[in-house]
Amino acid sequence: MTCSGATSTDVLEQQIPALGKELDLLTISAAGNDVGLSPMLNSCVYQFYMSTENACNKSIAEAQAKIADEAQLYKNVTLLIEAAKPKMNQHHGVIYYTGYAGFFGTDDDLCDNVTWAVWRSLEHTKQYLTLSMRTELNSLVRSVNTILRKAVTASGPSVRFIDYDSRIEAMRGRYCESGVREPDPNRNGLAFYEWNTVDAGENKTELQNCTGGDVPKGSFQGDIGEKINRTLEEHPEWQFDPDKGFVNSTAEGEERQKGVIEDTIRWLLPDSYKRVFHLRPEGHNVVARMIIEDIEKYGPGGVVDMMEMEEL
Repeated sequence: MTCSGATSTDVLEQQIPALGKELDLLTISAAGNDVGLSPMLNSCVYQFYMSTENACNKSIAEAQAKIADEAQLYKNVTLLIEAAKPKMNQHHGVIYYTGYAGFFGTDDDLCDNVTWAVWRSLEHTKQYLTLSMRTELNSLVRSVNTILRKAVTASGPSVRFIDYDSRIEAMRGRYCESGVREPDPNRNGLAFYEWNTVDAGENKTELQNCTGGDVPKGSFQGDIGEKINRTLEEHPEWQFDPDKGFVNSTAEGEERQKGVIEDTIRWLLPDSYKRVFHLRPEGHNVVARMIIEDIEKYGPGGVVDMMEMEEL
């Protein structure tokens, strides 16, 4: 199971009930959106709504508060796990709850003058991928992992935590690794999608030209689309990267004015932009290998030495 931009509560209410019974293995990845991943990326990295440095600091502080408040993240994750348990085979079923990896390398300052602000041609205060900000965002990821591990450990031996952060670091799979001049969306070993990353078998032209359909309100993609639409409403003469035609400037009527159709957001960006900060196949392979290694070492669900499990 994956959250697809939803919170752990959304997964609990919408995805868990749809599962069958007597499952042998279930993977869950949810919690990033509980602490505000989308607002942080907007305020600190992409500035879809031309946010200021104060907005970045505020979003980080809000995320830290949500992580520290056990009535929020820890409680939500625990409720999600407990709801998933009855779906498992009671003799050998096992739930793997995956953590997160730090997004940024922090070994040099080559990225300090790099900005991924989307309105680069406009005069406004831009955020840069400074060493201090990269370090702070990585620290938030590890704080989330600490809470996830705590909740998983308290849930018993049939639930196991997969922390792949160190492996992504070892393979130099993060943005801004030492010696890398960003943007470098297709470099060998990159574990996360950048804008314009093209995987093997994909067509670059199709990814850049296809904007797909509507996306759900409240999702990761929907939040991005909503902020861009909001900016375009206030400044209809602007276009998002006109060289590649990422904004449908010919839209008319309500769609142009609001960008919102019932419960969906009109997505005006290409497919290659929707998956930023999500794992590429190389990253998913790391997680899959760790799960296989765990099963080979400890077997399926049941009693295991929890002290040994702390090594995962």
